[in-house]
Amino acid sequence: MGNNTSITSIQTNAQANAKQASKFYTDAVANRRMNMQRMQNRLLIWLDNNIDENNADCNNTIKQLKRVVNNVNTFTEGEQCVEFIQTITNNKVCMVVSGSLGKHIMPHVHDLSQVDTIFIFCNNKKWHKKWVKPWSKIKGVFTDITSICEALKQVAHQCEQNATSISFVASNKKLDQLDPSFMYTQILKEILLTINFEDKHFNQFITYCRDKYEDDENELKNVHQLQTTYKNNIPIWWYT
Repeated sequence: MGNNTSITSIQTNAQANAKQASKFYTDAVANRRMNMQRMQNRLLIWLDNNIDENNADCNNTIKQLKRVVNNVNTFTEGEQCVEFIQTITNNKVCMVVSGSLGKHIMPHVHDLSQVDTIFIFCNNKKWHKKWVKPWSKIKGVFTDITSICEALKQVAHQCEQNATSISFVASNKKLDQLDPSFMYTQILKEILLTINFEDKHFNQFITYCRDKYEDDENELKNVHQLQTTYKNNIPIWWYT
């Protein structure tokens, strides 16, 4: 009788733990989807009266920006830019504004609810840093596109952090008794949020996959699809 009671108790606890793990997984997936949606709902506007999409330097700048925020819109006139922003209903806007237009356009865009973050792109950092102080949405003055992309990554990172779920553990719970999948998830999350990922790493991964599945036609098709469509989505999309 005692053994039967013990077995029943173990089964009950196992079922309870399974339900709890299932709920944790469901909540985690839901949060990752919310995270993905928040990133997809962010677009970038580059406003500069010297933009020429036939120019190699401009094209290179746009490509670099798209590596951080896939949805990039360019404008050469402030009025058209403002009109476009006012039509946006479901997106948050990051703006990269040239120094020559920044001071003029700021009163027209700064208080728009759609505008979340603004970066000034100029040649004279010292001068422009003086007038930007009253405008709280301006997060920096930059003289090169690489620095702007790094700042945009920080914005994207903060967006991911804000959407990251937090799990509370009772103070009397021994950490070494936590479900291993929970701890692995936390470790993986830390890695994904801190890794310095570059194109060369992606290319190395594609090469590895091609070697790994060289005899599997179906998997090679998946590898090819990943290689050709990866940059069409934000990185977090591929983890959901």
